[in-house]
Amino acid sequence: MGLVIVVDKKDDFISGVATVLAPKADIEVRRAASIDDSRVSAAEPHVVVAGPSTDASACVAFARSQASHPRRAAVIMVAETIDTDLMRDAMRAGVSDVVQANAPASELLEAIMSAYDASVNRREAEQPCEPTLEPANAARVVTVFSTKGGVGKSVLATNIGSALASTLDKRTVLVDLDLQFGDVAIMLGLEPKRTILDAVHNIDRLDVDMLAGYLTTHDSGLQVLLAPVNPEDAETITTGRIAKILGLLSEMFDYVVIDTAATFDEVVLTALDKSTHVFAVTMMDVASIKNTRVSLQKLTQLGYDHGFVHLVLNRADSKVWLQPAEVEKAVGSEVYAKIPSDRIVPRSVNKGTPVVIDEPRSDVAKAIVEIAQGVVRSAEEVATNVA
Repeated sequence: MGLVIVVDKKDDFISGVATVLAPKADIEVRRAASIDDSRVSAAEPHVVVAGPSTDASACVAFARSQASHPRRAAVIMVAETIDTDLMRDAMRAGVSDVVQANAPASELLEAIMSAYDASVNRREAEQPCEPTLEPANAARVVTVFSTKGGVGKSVLATNIGSALASTLDKRTVLVDLDLQFGDVAIMLGLEPKRTILDAVHNIDRLDVDMLAGYLTTHDSGLQVLLAPVNPEDAETITTGRIAKILGLLSEMFDYVVIDTAATFDEVVLTALDKSTHVFAVTMMDVASIKNTRVSLQKLTQLGYDHGFVHLVLNRADSKVWLQPAEVEKAVGSEVYAKIPSDRIVPRSVNKGTPVVIDEPRSDVAKAIVEIAQGVVRSAEEVATNVA
């Protein structure tokens, strides 16, 4: 018999969750007025659902305390207002999902059951008295990021992925997390027959074998998880589900490359939290530089180590009365890589063939391959240190 504990001061919320879970005969639902009650943890529930009246900081503290618990509970937060700070704190504490208070009952049920299934599977897999070790060959996760559109973010992501898969012969998957307006399919000349939406619809029973069936293979050997075809479908893809998908992909591949939307939202934060490398893309214009400066400042405020965020200057040789050194000064960060201008880039985009495949001897291709090689070198250094 599984156990779900619902924490809230209002009986209406607790009874509502109990009603939602009523068809699940193998799950017992108990109530608690406070998440600080020692009996909540002592009961060793599979899932704790913290209602809107539960103090968010107390919920985060509870989730963090569960990390070292041998039979830790999965935590679902239900909040009236969900903002970036709440999502950041929740994800860092290990909260399984954060659900809007006015969300449909079906969404709450799906979040609870996803966390419940994961909790059951984790407990079954754990060996008593033997800690589970992280695999030595855990995937390197590379996120390409910018809060301004039109700077070449998707071009860089698709080319890094293609370079890793083709030029460097690494098992690589590219994930299009621009869930509303992703361009990866167009840039790689792929038909989106299967997308991340298919994986989300089967999230309760999703495993590596099933997820592999939703990937699309590019001619370079790169595997791709495409964005939904319809923008409105993005609303059904929660951060908890994205985190599970990224976790499975990290088991399947050596390198996971993520293309993000030109925004700062919960989806981007989920990608950043999973990342080992972040490439922030900017260009030689005042608007791009301003956006990049603000973005890097925000990343620092959110607690991300500035050392793993690398600044990539696209079209670095543009004659626009600015020099790369001026960009570094304005942004407050050194330029990690410079990608020159070349009309072969828009041509390659129109052809649906990455420039590292279409024009491998070009300066643009060489600059991008060098970035990919840097990621591989970092991975090899980590493997050496672990050994």
